Amino acid sequence: MVTRNETIVRPFDGSPTDAEGILAVERATFDESPYTPHEIVRLLTGGECAAWVATTGDTVAGFAIAFPTHSLAGVRWEVDLLAVRPGWRGRGLATRLIRAACAHGARIAPVARAVVATDNRASLRAFQRAGFRQAAHPSHLFILRLADAPSRPILTIGVSVRDAAGAHELAPWLPDRAPVEPHPGASLLVAEQQDGDSDAGEPAGYEELLWVRTLLYAGVWIESLAGDSAAARAALVREAVSRAMARDLDEVGAMVPAGDVEWREAMRAAGFQSLGEFMWMVARLPLPGLARASAVDGASA
Repeated sequence: MVTRNETIVRPFDGSPTDAEGILAVERATFDESPYTPHEIVRLLTGGECAAWVATTGDTVAGFAIAFPTHSLAGVRWEVDLLAVRPGWRGRGLATRLIRAACAHGARIAPVARAVVATDNRASLRAFQRAGFRQAAHPSHLFILRLADAPSRPILTIGVSVRDAAGAHELAPWLPDRAPVEPHPGASLLVAEQQDGDSDAGEPAGYEELLWVRTLLYAGVWIESLAGDSAAARAALVREAVSRAMARDLDEVGAMVPAGDVEWREAMRAAGFQSLGEFMWMVARLPLPGLARASAVDGASA
């Protein structure tokens, strides 16, 4: 029997009760999820997205949600969302949830990562205690909620964007990376110069898009982007927005390195808003001490 001072960290069991508990924690923390408990059950049981809950008695005190992404850098295990009820913080639940999620993720990907605000010291400590480290430099998290975006098509002048025939077309910007065919959950785009007689049709940049659905939104993530001109970068950002709107998604986001002024300006010109400075937290999998660990943690808080 679990007492008031004991918690269990375990996988989401697929029940409406667990879904209602997750939604209650989300309401007490982020308060952004548009989904009903039934929709959460479908999201967390019908695809690659998975969840873990920290329970005490009949109460869900916290949760973690994670899923794999497939990019040019390989497969990554994304610890996408981590939340603990205000009254249950400071007990190590966040670290336990991270480690439970990553015990499962080690079967799928060699690397895990998460996005954490640089001023969220509690989350940074939780990931560090779990075995993650901070990436070398902070980035700015940019988001465009498509309900607030212009409804008319976004036009570009002097640059066109098309689907890449393969990763080999990105060689000018990724000379040290072996060609990898895009995963069905990702898109590779190439910008081409249209102005001028001599350089018309020449490649001018590339963009890597990851299509994701999380507890908070369905959208597209600009995983990487490079352009030889401001026009190319603007065209690529606007193409991501246009494609997301065509799919009737919720938002487009990107982590833009703090030093990439040109990419940042392209995001702002397209109507994106900065949510502030964030840090990538990364870890090799399995995490220390989890090579033989179970994803179910029955230890007391």
